[in-house]
Amino acid sequence: MKKFAYLFAALFLAAFTIFSSCKKDENTPDQQFTFNLKAGPGYVSGDVTLTTGEQFKVGINAFASTGSTLIRFLVTRVYNDKPDVVFDTTLNLTVLNYDFFGIALGGPGTEKWIFTITQSDESTLEKSFNITTESAVGPIFTYDQCIIGAQQNSTGSSFASSNGTIYNLAEAKNNAAMIDWLYYFGVTTFATLAAPDNDDAAHIFTDGGSYTNPGPNALLNWAVRNATRFRTIKDPLDWDAIQDDTELIVLSQGAIEPNAPDLLSGYYVAFVTANGKKGLIRINSINLEEDGTIDISVKVQQ
Repeated sequence: MKKFAYLFAALFLAAFTIFSSCKKDENTPDQQFTFNLKAGPGYVSGDVTLTTGEQFKVGINAFASTGSTLIRFLVTRVYNDKPDVVFDTTLNLTVLNYDFFGIALGGPGTEKWIFTITQSDESTLEKSFNITTESAVGPIFTYDQCIIGAQQNSTGSSFASSNGTIYNLAEAKNNAAMIDWLYYFGVTTFATLAAPDNDDAAHIFTDGGSYTNPGPNALLNWAVRNATRFRTIKDPLDWDAIQDDTELIVLSQGAIEPNAPDLLSGYYVAFVTANGKKGLIRINSINLEEDGTIDISVKVQQ
């Protein structure tokens, strides 16, 4: 993170060299070495609380003392007592007026940001502040006892996490943009939740036809086949304690699979929908047959 966010800044400063050749007026007082952080809307100049990963802007105003130049601009962040240099560039300026852009921590915590200016006589001035990061908490939808049928069951096999509705194949085709997964019982994958774009699911949901000659409502004929991604979690979780999206965001990291096979009662499945919504599925019970059902509960970002 520390390099790419500041590359443009380094290029800017490298090109921004100012030489002053004006004669000093005898009646003009000597300029003192000064360094200030810009205040006002849009700028961070003191201790602040931000959301995780949020970008922020710091305005730099520095003036070299008479007869000296500014030779270095250094930015250091300190987290858990460990300093990390995120920006360090040489200068040849008498005045620095610059907006620096940084990125807050990716997780909750507090870090110290230190801005240091050095001039040619090796004297330095420093400004610092603390940034506390907090996770942005968002509301969730909760759906309980969602009974989804396998491919040979008359109960619908398709699920939309945006409204908690279960659709049969024909209904799902007409609402394809809303469908996040389908349930089937496979010969080798057994109880499986699969994204609409999963090829194995397309072999199962052929609407009475085949993969090469699918029926009118077959998955291959849907106008949209959403790329939901999954991660199976076998360890127990405190389901009732999940009241917002904080844990959903954490659990969904690593959800990269197009299906979640070999499911059993008591398992959980973290997911990320095609439009980026993060959620969690609890497997309540399963009837392990092609004409059986799966009972799930779902929590998902609104």
